Amino acid sequence: MDSLLPLVYLTVLLLVLLILTLFLFKQIFQKKKVEEALSELQLKVRSNNATGEDYYLLGTIYLSKKLFDQAIIQFRYALQLWDKSDKEGIANLYNTVGFTYSESNQYDLAIYYYNEAIKNLSNYTTALNNLGYVYEKKGAFAEAVKAYQSVVSYDKGNEVALDRLQMLKRRVK
Repeated sequence: MDSLLPLVYLTVLLLVLLILTLFLFKQIFQKKKVEEALSELQLKVRSNNATGEDYYLLGTIYLSKKLFDQAIIQFRYALQLWDKSDKEGIANLYNTVGFTYSESNQYDLAIYYYNEAIKNLSNYTTALNNLGYVYEKKGAFAEAVKAYQSVVSYDKGNEVALDRLQMLKRRVK
């Protein structure tokens, strides 16, 4: 019985270390993959062979690294090159630019880009939710309620909008 306890302890310890090692290698592999994609996209940009999608991908990588200024620059290039007839794609791009500005606490610019996304795709509930959230951050609760009500008019089961509406109605009272 006395020799069983150390064996169980060592087995559990070994399993925990193995799981941590696997997690660490997975993280390293993912980071390496992102860095390779970043390098490849930067090479395309330097050689003037980048498309709007390439600029968008480069911007999303910068955004994931919280390099907001670089991300915005890439998204602006993407906006210049994007096919204007692709309403869904351009709405997504405007929403992403708005999100980037929102993350850097530039709420007025975020509102502008969210509205541009909604102009291109009026039932874009993600942009409408984001717009409501930014209005909340600015303290413009009436505008936030309108944005969330628009979401609910397009998607009656949207839990984010329903929860935010309920919270805002309590706050306004």
